[in-house]
Amino acid sequence: MASYKKIQANVDSNLALQAEGIFKDIGLNTTTAINVFLKKVVATGGIPFELKETPEQKATRDLVQTISKLPQRKISRIG
Repeated sequence: MASYKKIQANVDSNLALQAEGIFKDIGLNTTTAINVFLKKVVATGGIPFELKETPEQKATRDLVQTISKLPQRKISRIG
């Protein structure tokens, strides 16, 4: 007899509704979809798809790094 562990996660409401609609279209509920994902993680020994930053995230990271390298100027207060 299998034992079960309850997993709770906070996710964006709109994201959850969109995903639930897709799961329903392919004949799954959210619990089954999560179980499929977890089984694939175990079978592959990792996340079963590539994770990488978006071009926007990379641009933001590059900008922050560039700004952090700029020389700092001291501002003196008058008054």
